[in-house]
Amino acid sequence: MGINLDYEGFKGDKKISIINKVEVENYLNVIGSKNHYYDENNVAPPIYNVVQEISILEDIWKMNDLHGSEEEMKQNVLMLVHGEQTMNFKRLLKVGEEVSSIASVENIMQKGANYILRLKAEHFDNFGEEISNSLWTLFIRVADIKKDESKPSGKKSNPKPASPKPIREQISSDVFNIEDTITHKYSVASKDHNPIHTDDEIAKKAGLSGIIVHGLCTMAMTMEKLIDNNLKGQPDKIESITLRFSSPVYPGDQLKVISYSNDSNNSFDFEVENKSGIKVIKSGKVTFKD
Repeated sequence: MGINLDYEGFKGDKKISIINKVEVENYLNVIGSKNHYYDENNVAPPIYNVVQEISILEDIWKMNDLHGSEEEMKQNVLMLVHGEQTMNFKRLLKVGEEVSSIASVENIMQKGANYILRLKAEHFDNFGEEISNSLWTLFIRVADIKKDESKPSGKKSNPKPASPKPIREQISSDVFNIEDTITHKYSVASKDHNPIHTDDEIAKKAGLSGIIVHGLCTMAMTMEKLIDNNLKGQPDKIESITLRFSSPVYPGDQLKVISYSNDSNNSFDFEVENKSGIKVIKSGKVTFKD
């Protein structure tokens, strides 16, 4: 059940959408944003770009020919994991404006029996000027490779001791709660109806203990905290954000976002952990305008 590597470079159809005020307000309400900047400036939050992306990216990752057959597509999509996300911004989306969006396959990599699918979404205004773009890294667990304990593993080399991690200066820390019903609300607000976020049985078929929160929902709530605490509530200052989703988030979780200084004057690092100290977001970085 492999992935067709010939689809690298494939481009989907262009989609035109209007940034709807009611839908933006609903999205902000679902992620718990209290920032008045959006309403006062008639713009959408940076993360809202993904709402324009879900359908055009889904059209690609659900192509039967990409997987070989409809049956293989359904199995692969069930085992699809959103691993990493990068978003680059020229400016924020304006409420009421018409936006053209297009998705493409940046690359496909095979790693053992599994695959890494990297997709790109781009957004343009009426003049053809780029507004923003996003890079989605998706892991497709085509096979569950288990270690054969009956075979000798061979002599193990002694691992080198890990280098001590540099001490980073903490900039901010904040806590937020995940509502029990947020996955159903976010599915509507984001137009992402993947059933692993709303159907317990399907989530368990995908190897999960139950429904999990959309990674982008966790990202959206995290971004709002970082904008409030690190950018004085000004979302238009964000130039880019990148992160890795490292562990599932479940409805009812309490999360803590921590930001750190780095060697750059126009960026900071961050991570998110649950009450057990498990990192659910790693390698986070925000670049911002001076």
